[in-house]
Amino acid sequence: MRLWLFLLMLIVYLVGAYPQHTEIDTLQSYLEFDSTDFLSCFPIYFPPFFIQYSMELKSFIRSGTFKEIRKRYDDRRAVDAIFIHAMKLTGNNTAVSLLFCAISSFDHRIVGLKVPIFALFFPLSNESEEEFNQRVANLPKWIYSDSPYSNAGDRDKLQHFFGSAFIAYLFESRHPAERFSDLIEQGEKAVIIDGVLDDRDILANRQGQEFGIALLMNNHRLPSDFLVTSIILPSNNKNDDSIDSTNSTGEK
Repeated sequence: MRLWLFLLMLIVYLVGAYPQHTEIDTLQSYLEFDSTDFLSCFPIYFPPFFIQYSMELKSFIRSGTFKEIRKRYDDRRAVDAIFIHAMKLTGNNTAVSLLFCAISSFDHRIVGLKVPIFALFFPLSNESEEEFNQRVANLPKWIYSDSPYSNAGDRDKLQHFFGSAFIAYLFESRHPAERFSDLIEQGEKAVIIDGVLDDRDILANRQGQEFGIALLMNNHRLPSDFLVTSIILPSNNKNDDSIDSTNSTGEK
């Protein structure tokens, strides 16, 4: 009788412990790339799939799973999870994944433009107000070692990082992204309502450019390798688009 009771208690213990290990494995899978067939990335160019996957990435950021990733790992690894999830959605289409990551990182629902006499406001998201607020609240914000300890932190740097990475990857050069980011940063203060010029935005832009260039050689590189405050950024030499792994990751 005691043996049966002992075996029953052992089975109950093992069954109760199993979901915990499953959860750990499930979260880890969000930080691992998938290998997909070459042709699997092409459906993303059809508008229905493009819209659907863009919405799914935003939904992922709002999810409890993503919140758990931030809690169990850290915000820099959560940024990796955003990029990896986008790559899985798009069948490893790197350019579209970077675009989705940039769009899903927007932390403003509308943008206001300064024009003579009156102001114009344009929407940046098709989410409901509740969905937008939930996604923005879930965005990683402590992505640098010196990120401000505040409600916003450095979450606004993600759109700069991924946006610059997209342009650098698309044009296979950091210089178009550099010129575009300079235009945006200079125009933000002059044209955008409440726009300010931020040195940390410029840092995120430059790091995004390095990430985009590195993805040309290996599209399974991780954003967290480049989101480092001590990163050594290259000079804006128009003849230099080489990838320096020492500058990008701190490793040789």
